[in-house]
Amino acid sequence: MIHLLNIIFGLIPTLILGASIAAGVDDDSSHRRMFLFVYGLWAITLAMWNWMRSAPPAWTILWLVSGVLTLGYLIARRSMSAPHRKDSL
Repeated sequence: MIHLLNIIFGLIPTLILGASIAAGVDDDSSHRRMFLFVYGLWAITLAMWNWMRSAPPAWTILWLVSGVLTLGYLIARRSMSAPHRKDSL
């Protein structure tokens, strides 16, 4: 049962993304960044949920790694695209 719940809960952000695109929200880069941000937080939430339920460690590790990698990717992209400025004293 826990395996089925993990798969269903893992698909929720993707279903919400599809529903928002179907509702007419423009699929642009900011929309995708927001999706990745929500997915990263959701994955970490699922990792904590699995840990609290004493689920198999593989699910906890899978969700934790995917959440941290997703949020890390967003932080790396943001720091690369941010304009670099020289601080003058």
